[in-house]
Amino acid sequence: MKRQSQLIVGAALVLSTVWSSMTFASEIDKSGNTRAATSKAEFCKNADDPNYFKSLLYNENNHLASLNHGGIANGGVCWWHSMFSRSATFLAVYRPDLPRPSADQAHNIIEDISTNKGIVEIPGYRNLAEFSQDYADDIQRTLEGMQIGDGVIMFGWVRGLSGDSEVSADKLKSMMDDLYKEVRVNNRIVYQKLQIPGITAHAWLVVDMKKSSDGYVLEVLDSNYGSIYQVNYHIGMTKFESNYNMVPYTSRNGMDYSAFAAAKKQYCKYGMTAEDIRERQSGSAGH
Repeated sequence: MKRQSQLIVGAALVLSTVWSSMTFASEIDKSGNTRAATSKAEFCKNADDPNYFKSLLYNENNHLASLNHGGIANGGVCWWHSMFSRSATFLAVYRPDLPRPSADQAHNIIEDISTNKGIVEIPGYRNLAEFSQDYADDIQRTLEGMQIGDGVIMFGWVRGLSGDSEVSADKLKSMMDDLYKEVRVNNRIVYQKLQIPGITAHAWLVVDMKKSSDGYVLEVLDSNYGSIYQVNYHIGMTKFESNYNMVPYTSRNGMDYSAFAAAKKQYCKYGMTAEDIRERQSGSAGH
């Protein structure tokens, strides 16, 4: 009996440890009322709930103020607009109680978001729409610089344009099943590049998905539009034809989510912001 009791106690301790380490997601709040964190305590309390970040995107105050525009040959910066939007969702804490940043401070904030440097505290603002309205030109220059660097120098255009714009029905179904697991099981906001016929590609963020009678309904944030909208996938499709004639390919999720997790740990456990990390790296480089 003593041995049995020890086993029961041991099993209970294991289950307790597993239970306490699990992240439980709340329901996504699609009312548009979820506001961005305005303190470290608020951010760290909410950051363990992956659907908190999804809920943020249903509030347009948490979007970039400017839609996709500019870029090489005025073809837009959609890939980098979507990347920046997702990074800001996971990395920005707003501090309206503090004085607004100088031009140099704002520049560093924008660069730190674009490179996933760490958590940024944005003084003098309540949300991304406010901040990006005042620094729209600076953000646009950063996105265009990312386009040149990743798209041309790092051959990102070639990698992004290597997929087919139409695939077999079985292949697309498999891709949609995998996407559903990423969005609903892994609770991620999924970045996708959309392969359009020819040399054109777009991007969007898949914020939520649900099963339908013959496929899935995707809820996406698209840099060409101001709010989240729905896209239907039906079993048997070989491509999407609603807003774009294309096939979507998931990209950058593992890499970016690792950066988001590291940033949260540095900030919530050690109190380090992107500015602190940058200063530490700069000091190390000087020695």
